[in-house]
Amino acid sequence: MKKNIYLLLFCFHILFFASCDSFESEPLDWNSEDRVLNPGDSTDNSAVKQLFYACYLNLPTLHTRIGSSYLDAATDDALPTGTNTTLDYFRNNLVSASNLPDGGAWASGYQGIRRVNLFLSKVGIFPPSAQVPADYIKQMKAEARLLRSFYYFEMLKRWGGVPMLGDRVLTAKDDLNIPRSSIQEVADYITNEISPDVPGSCFNDLHPAQAIVDDQDPSNQGNMVGHVNQGVALALLSRLHLYLASDLYNESGNERKAKWQTAANWAKRLIDLHVYDLYNNPSAQFRQFAMEPKDFPNKEMIMIKLVGSPTVGLEQSNAPTGYSYTTASGLVNTNGYTSPSQNLVDAFLTLDGKSIYEDYDPKKEYEASYNPQDPYANRDPRLKRFIFLNGDMWLKKAVETFDGGANRGAQQNLNYTRTGYYLKKFLGDNSNVVNYTAYYHHYQIMRYAEILLNYSEAINEAEPTNDAEIVYGLIELRKRAGIKAGDDGRYGLPAAGTYSQELMRNIIRNERRIELCFEEHRFWDIRRWKIAEDVMNKPIKGIRITKNDNGTFTYSYETAATSSFLPHMYWYPIPRVELWGNNALVQNPGWSY
Repeated sequence: MKKNIYLLLFCFHILFFASCDSFESEPLDWNSEDRVLNPGDSTDNSAVKQLFYACYLNLPTLHTRIGSSYLDAATDDALPTGTNTTLDYFRNNLVSASNLPDGGAWASGYQGIRRVNLFLSKVGIFPPSAQVPADYIKQMKAEARLLRSFYYFEMLKRWGGVPMLGDRVLTAKDDLNIPRSSIQEVADYITNEISPDVPGSCFNDLHPAQAIVDDQDPSNQGNMVGHVNQGVALALLSRLHLYLASDLYNESGNERKAKWQTAANWAKRLIDLHVYDLYNNPSAQFRQFAMEPKDFPNKEMIMIKLVGSPTVGLEQSNAPTGYSYTTASGLVNTNGYTSPSQNLVDAFLTLDGKSIYEDYDPKKEYEASYNPQDPYANRDPRLKRFIFLNGDMWLKKAVETFDGGANRGAQQNLNYTRTGYYLKKFLGDNSNVVNYTAYYHHYQIMRYAEILLNYSEAINEAEPTNDAEIVYGLIELRKRAGIKAGDDGRYGLPAAGTYSQELMRNIIRNERRIELCFEEHRFWDIRRWKIAEDVMNKPIKGIRITKNDNGTFTYSYETAATSSFLPHMYWYPIPRVELWGNNALVQNPGWSY
């Protein structure tokens, strides 16, 4: 069974190292079609398999993706530890059409779409085989269409409307001057391609929603993990329509309630499958993200990009500066590339499920129960799981992020945390070992926690008095996190009928910020909510910890960085090289050509 699970990984490996040149941008010009794609072959031959698995290659890799850090380090949640990195361009107005740190997403998206279109245009020339029967060919085609829809969504959230190619496989001989479609046209295309309610969509030909291996399913045989399926289609529809209902996509304000209801309906349809669930291992919750083979897959995963082997690379990138680990070549230093902000730390709840601020609003006063001179006492357990705090154990040594400590300032010429914190989320538990343990760090592109939060947000906007549905996912997440239930069993949430829609909106957004931190949600959430002009024009805060002579600590709070966000920055600029190659493209407003 395990061998079958990693079939997809093996094919990725073969394609990447053996066939990138053959299937990149103009494969049929470089290898003649009759040599590469012979209709006399069956679908079991390597060429058609490589065409199919190539459709997966452009799925995003979320860990340390830009400048060795996370996209969240371009928000109010974190800073890149090194200064003057490409991520800082997002906060210091250095982004432009010719200087866009995430601009490769345009080329990658269209490369993925082209790979899908090439596969769909060629797979029909191959007769079915015993290993790849007709039903599986239909599934392969459906998976490719779903992946193409995902690639269009990835571009939609960055640029808005983009050129639509349909099923065309363009070459240099074609007219490449294709105008942009509207946001609604792109969204409609995605919905029509993958919706179970649209005749002719890919949905019914996809493998049923699946979270874990089901060897009792004769059509599965343990090898569908890593493939997109009906659960992924519903999750993408949930995410897409949540965005479409949000402020950035609705400047006219028309039909908002109906859009929120549509977003809620898609999330609820996935929830009601009862296929997915929250991962819960109280003794080793870190295994949700850092896995051994026995931990994988789990029921929270919906859409994943598999990695080929267990590694310690993520620990090397993220663990606090000042630690090192042993390899065959000697000692290797860790880099602590991401510095979570005090802003994010302040968002974490208290152990009883309350915010440290009145009404979850950082503009208001601290709650009386919170002591800024004892800031980590009685806090949401996720804080300690996701972020390195002063005094945490790592490689059998205490983390020292006080001034002059081993992990903040003890040596010269090292890039220490800019905020007083390092990122722990995604790492294995290496607190009581002297050398890192290698884990599988699969990229979890969509997981069930997001769907629960999508549902809470959409229902609160569409039906603000429907308390039972609004709080359902929030309670499940807080229960899993280790928040105290309280006498009323609401895990710190206000009683039904006592809260306003605005307060619940703040609660849901805060919960989303905590639970999904560093998973490339905050960057897009503050844009779709149109609050980036507020949060990104405030200082990014850090903590300054002083160790006293008696061993106690004094905490002060400081500005770690400043940011600037202007209204035109809600959408990316189209990369200049793309404008040069397509005269029909119109740049997004506010960006120079």
